Amino acid sequence: MVFLNELYTISNSNLNNGNAVFNIKLNPGHFIYKAHFPDEPITPGVCIIQIALELLELYLKRSLQISQVKNVKFLSVMSPKYVADITYTFTKVSLSDDEQFVQSLVFVSGEDSQYAKISLVCK
Repeated sequence: MVFLNELYTISNSNLNNGNAVFNIKLNPGHFIYKAHFPDEPITPGVCIIQIALELLELYLKRSLQISQVKNVKFLSVMSPKYVADITYTFTKVSLSDDEQFVQSLVFVSGEDSQYAKISLVCK
């Protein structure tokens, strides 16, 4: 399920050993930035989390719903105006014994900045 259609494109991915790294490019012309904010666009926190969910779905090849955001820290503003490449790194990806829940720690970063640290639990 792609909720944020055309907000970003995946430029590269590396999937191995319970970890996944996705490099994305934000689309500065996306309608979300016209409202948030026209002259100084920033990516809303809810979109940063939704992108993480969508990338985790791609990695695991299954539809997911967020059941809990255990911890989220937004560390810097993520703007398509100032940053070209964003990296989403998923570590500690694990399934519950009954495979109903997925847990992951997600780091969102750029060349010189950390944008967010998110602990997700999905079902």
